[in-house]
Formats: sequence, C-alpha cells, structure tokens
Amino acid sequence: MLSREQILNKIDIEIKEIPVPEWDGNIFIRQLSRGEQDTYLKRQYGDTRLKQDSKAKNQEISAVNIYGHDAYLCVCGICNEDGTPLFKQTDIDDLKKKNGAVIGRIAIEIVKFSGMAGDVQIEDEVKN
Repeated sequence: MLSREQILNKIDIEIKEIPVPEWDGNIFIRQLSRGEQDTYLKRQYGDTRLKQDSKAKNQEISAVNIYGHDAYLCVCGICNEDGTPLFKQTDIDDLKKKNGAVIGRIAIEIVKFSGMAGDVQIEDEVKN
C-alpha cells in the first residue's frame, strides 16, 4: 500500500508540446492540478450564493463573480519543458490582450489534456 509520503511526492502532472503557428513555434503545456481545476470551474461558473428569506419562505440561488478564464488557464498551463510555469497570475491581463482565438485554442488544449473535457462546456471546435 502506498504511503502518504509516496503519494504526495509522486509527480503525476504530465507535460506535452503543442504547435502554435501564429507564434511561429511550439509551446509546452501541462495538466492542471486539482486546485487549479477547482479555481477554473469557479471562474467559469461563478460562486453560487443561496439567499433565504425567512419571512417569505423562499430561496434564491444566483451565480456571481463569473469572469474570464482562458487567460487564467494559459497562466496555469503554459510551461517550459520541465513543467515550470512561464507566466504569473499578474500576466493574466497581458495575455487577455493576445489574439483571442489563439489563447482560446490553447486554453481548450489545456482543459482537454487535464481530463476536464467532460466536466465543462467547451466551444464547438472541441467537438469537431
């Protein structure tokens, strides 16, 4: 049976190289960690808030704080060949200024590579 230390010390995040012709080369992407996946889903679908009115006996559920996530995925998933991220969270706004189709395609590749394609709604180009 595996020990706690064996599990925690096992490197289980894979890396692969993908072409980005618009940038005249290839980049490496890595799978997202569970924490990054959770943050991504929260960014995509927002925080769910439950508001209950005790007098009226009704409940209201709303999603708040939904905001862009493709640049976030690129910050988390684009790396060098040994898995070290190329970008920091502070680079999200700069990546938002890049070609949206390119950033979106890379983000989709990161989602698929992370095994999340069935967990999230992905644009039509993934289905083709």
